[in-house]
Amino acid sequence: MTLSFPATVSGVTLSPASVPALGVTVQRTLTNGLIRWVGGPATSTITAMATAALVGTVSPDSIIVLDPSGQNAFQATNGANVVVNGGAIAINSNNVDAATISGGSTVSASAIHCVCAAGGVQVSNGGSTTPAAVTGVAVTSDPFASLPVPPLGNCTAHPTMTSPGSNTALTPGTYCGGITISNGATNVTFGAGDYIINGGGITFGGGVTSSGSNVMFYLTGTNATYASVTIANGVNLTFSAPTSGPYLGILFFQDRAITSASNATFAGGATMQLTGSLYFPTTDVTFSNGTSTEANSTAIVAKDVSLTGGTNIRYDPTGLQTGLFSKSVALVK
Repeated sequence: MTLSFPATVSGVTLSPASVPALGVTVQRTLTNGLIRWVGGPATSTITAMATAALVGTVSPDSIIVLDPSGQNAFQATNGANVVVNGGAIAINSNNVDAATISGGSTVSASAIHCVCAAGGVQVSNGGSTTPAAVTGVAVTSDPFASLPVPPLGNCTAHPTMTSPGSNTALTPGTYCGGITISNGATNVTFGAGDYIINGGGITFGGGVTSSGSNVMFYLTGTNATYASVTIANGVNLTFSAPTSGPYLGILFFQDRAITSASNATFAGGATMQLTGSLYFPTTDVTFSNGTSTEANSTAIVAKDVSLTGGTNIRYDPTGLQTGLFSKSVALVK
């Protein structure tokens, strides 16, 4: 018996695991019986081969709206020009007004599908969608429902309401009271790892320049102390999610226990290179006035999504940059 560990299997999309497949070859030599008397060989070799693998399915969606019954769970208003490059939009609301595209807004995606009945996607006042929305579809499950909560840790290593200035390097850990970067601070960097924002949220004010690779921000606190992500006009951000581990592809992760009305705001005029998923399962996400992540693969999974101005989002066809990649074990060969 021989074992092998192929990195690729023809026609199969493998998991990004370090050992995605296991091949087994079993070979046995048998002594021939009657066939020998008619000129056959004295022995025959029998070989059997099989390959099992961790295989994956990539979600077709770049935006998933989780609200099961909300009115206007998905909105594109005030002249929004929403372009989802290669990905679809899934709307789980069964409300008679589940989605609104109005005020000259346009929404373009590979598909737009809604749990709602016919007429639940309201397109009016010069709005348009490409293609037309398909209604009455099945619910799209929360792809991150089983994502584990990171350990909260304590605040000993980091002061409350951290307000770093220019040329500051932040390190992973628990930040109680939030992180506020403002007053035009530049070159504020986040080292690789998990950042637990326990109350106070994370704010990037106007004129700020900040970056970080292989980072995940977990936003938590009580409903009284919780604040979300606020990205103001004129900031320049470059952030990418982890490329391995339990938070692969997760850039922002909101505590599922939060019911606060504090919503994630990605404001206009921001230059954002965000690679990863923005996961806000019980709160809303707002993109406004020219916010774009077109150069990087981004996904939004949120309770509700509101878009104004120009918004460009690029689909992740591998699922590995946004974490929208499900794994299972299968016999593939």
